[in-house]
Amino acid sequence: MSFLSTKAQLVHKSPLPPKITREQAIALLQDHEFLLSCDPHLAKCEPLALNAPPVVPSAVQPRMLGETKSYKVTDVIHTLPAGLWDSNVVSTYEFAKLDTGLFVRIRSPLSMVMETVWEINEGPDGRLEIVENVEISCSRLLIGIAKGQCENAWEGIHGKMVKRLEGSGEAP
Repeated sequence: MSFLSTKAQLVHKSPLPPKITREQAIALLQDHEFLLSCDPHLAKCEPLALNAPPVVPSAVQPRMLGETKSYKVTDVIHTLPAGLWDSNVVSTYEFAKLDTGLFVRIRSPLSMVMETVWEINEGPDGRLEIVENVEISCSRLLIGIAKGQCENAWEGIHGKMVKRLEGSGEAP
C-alpha cells in the first residue's frame, strides 16, 4: 500500500427481535438479491459470469459454504466531489456464503475495495444481532466519502433486514 492509500474499519450492530432464529437470520443475509435491494443507491444490478471465481481472504475461506457469485452493480452517488466520479458508479460485487452469514467484496472505480463480513452473533445481552464488519481500502482522498456513505446507510439497511424478518417470521 502506498502512502496515498489507506484503510478504515467500521463495525455496525443491530439487535434482532427475540422470535427470530439464527437460521432465519443467516438465510436472510445469504439472500443476495434482497441484500442488493437494501442498497439505498442501487440503480441496477446483473449477475456476472466470471472466467475465474473471486479469491476470498484466507480468514474467510474455512467458513465458506459453496461457490461465490458476482454481480455488476450500478449505484447513483450524488455526493462525490465534482470531477472524481460520475454520478453512476459501476462496481463488481462478489458474494460468498459463510456458516454464520455472508462475505461481500465490492470493487469500485479508483481502486476502492470494501470487504464486509455480515454475521449473526449473540450480543452481550444474549439476543441475536446482525453484525456488519467493513474494511475499506482506497485513496486517502476518498476514504472520508466512503466512510460517510457507509455511516449514512447502515441503519436503513439493517432496518430493512429487521423489518423483513419481523414481517414473515420465516426464512426468506
